[in-house]
Amino acid sequence: MLKLNFLYPSFYSLLEIDKTINQFSPQNHYKKGFEFTSHEQRLLIFSEIVKSVHDDGIGLAQIHYSYINNKNKEQNTLFLHQAEVIHLQDVALLINLLMKLAIGFIVIWLLFIFGFIYQKKPLPDFKSQLILISTFLLSCVLVVLALGAKNVFYWLHTVIFPADNQWFFYYQDSLMTTLMKAPDLFAPISIVLLILAMVVFILIQWLTLKLSYFIHRDFKLN
Repeated sequence: MLKLNFLYPSFYSLLEIDKTINQFSPQNHYKKGFEFTSHEQRLLIFSEIVKSVHDDGIGLAQIHYSYINNKNKEQNTLFLHQAEVIHLQDVALLINLLMKLAIGFIVIWLLFIFGFIYQKKPLPDFKSQLILISTFLLSCVLVVLALGAKNVFYWLHTVIFPADNQWFFYYQDSLMTTLMKAPDLFAPISIVLLILAMVVFILIQWLTLKLSYFIHRDFKLN
């Protein structure tokens, strides 16, 4: 998903983010002229943000855009103001933590699976696992729908990010928020990530069953 830019070019069109930019950029209290930027420049800026938050926040403060001002001269402007940079650095720290947790989970899961294989025990039934995970995810979706997606989204921000650091930005105060049409953009991205996670889960299960078959076959031959 990182190399695909989280499918932002597709969601940019789907969510009509260009209209959001054209409406709110002229009202921005900190930055001027972003409504005059090209489609390609906007996609590039999003890509630079994604790259930076996956690289410990390096380069966030240097992201810039250019436009032709009313004097017909090219104007270069930094894209993010300080509060946005701090927030995205917090996001970078969160991503690092989630990556470490994901790696730890995978290691524990592999040890768990290989323990079953080594002891010649039957692996947990794939169908049962799928039902369990699907039930959990469905429960989460129902809770989110009951409480309201935006309410849950904002609550998570209050829990995850430092209390002293700003995380909520009005469109008029943040080109970052405008460019992402936050929080609307995060819904389709979350759905795609969820589908991708399910595909990876199914693939891991298939590979595990194949590995178990070959190992048990070798034991029998010996």
